[in-house]
Amino acid sequence: MERTAVVVEDQADIRSLLTAILESSGYAVHGAENGLDAVELIRSVSPDVTTLDVNIPGIDGFEVARRVREFSDTYIIFISAFVEAGDAERGRAAGGDEYLGKPFRPRDLKARLAAIPSHRRRESSPVITDPISAAAPTEPARVSFADLAVEQGVLRVADLEIGVAPVEASVLRQLVAANGRARTKEEIAVALRARSRAEAADADEVRAVERAVEGLRRAVSAAGSTTQIASDQGTGYRLVAG
Repeated sequence: MERTAVVVEDQADIRSLLTAILESSGYAVHGAENGLDAVELIRSVSPDVTTLDVNIPGIDGFEVARRVREFSDTYIIFISAFVEAGDAERGRAAGGDEYLGKPFRPRDLKARLAAIPSHRRRESSPVITDPISAAAPTEPARVSFADLAVEQGVLRVADLEIGVAPVEASVLRQLVAANGRARTKEEIAVALRARSRAEAADADEVRAVERAVEGLRRAVSAAGSTTQIASDQGTGYRLVAG
């Protein structure tokens, strides 16, 4: 079954750009120009991924996300010119998974698409639904290292739940499961793929891992964790207990 995407954007030039990026990433793309049409389109086509502008006619993007979350687990990437402090958190609170500011670089969006955690795919999709469990069926649902733990996409620092993006939780799970051993950026990128394939990780996939680690370092530090994500000779990462 072909992967599908919905682009919700009222500016035709940006909508065309987003459509081209998604199609080059292997998606069949549907478009909507206003919030109410977007909700019904998402209900109709059940997309794997939805890109969502905030400032659109009718109901805004935040309200679209809230309504969509009542019936869909589509991976929502907000793409908006609203980049003030708190906008990304509003997007996440409404049900979004990522928040990308305008103007954006196409390669940044492609990297985020490549790094979408595959456990968010629908069960009817032919892609691997969880690359971690598919590779190691006996791996426990919860993995922990020092004061960090990851379970079902949720990060905990000393049992306090910390809000991070799904891709960040997936990257951290890889590092926690390694139990202090180094994992290369390429290994992590391949493990995060939505589709199982033999090709080595490309530059966009590696950059997505680097970006996720940057976010994780800020999150665990702000939460008071004594565990550090150390760079391993510039090629990978490992966890170091404080």
